[in-house]
Amino acid sequence: MTKFLSEEWVNAFQEYGSGLPAMNFSIICQYEISGAPQGKVRYFVIFKDGKTTKAELGKSESPDCLVSTTHDEAISILHQRSTVAGSFMKGTLKIEGEYEKYLLGMNKVRSTNEWANMLLALREDLET
Repeated sequence: MTKFLSEEWVNAFQEYGSGLPAMNFSIICQYEISGAPQGKVRYFVIFKDGKTTKAELGKSESPDCLVSTTHDEAISILHQRSTVAGSFMKGTLKIEGEYEKYLLGMNKVRSTNEWANMLLALREDLET
């Protein structure tokens, strides 16, 4: 089983995300997830033309936005019990930097069937 937010999970995110549909959208997202069993986890994802081109544990040198939330909220979003916009409105997900690009522009990516399939694949063999 894959542990959520492990290097193996982040690598799977990159692999599945590389199959997202091409579109005119690019962003570098830095994520900070607090309260994980392994402590605070930092990883970043580079989306170029709608696809994930890189996902890696650690810090990006030049992110467009910083997204921070708790482990429990991240799990809820992964399982689609919560939405990114809903979590942002509740204050359980915070975005610094280009928040409009992340919320609105990224919504084009998040609204595809391929994104839903990616989330399903990422949680199929998940150990939380």
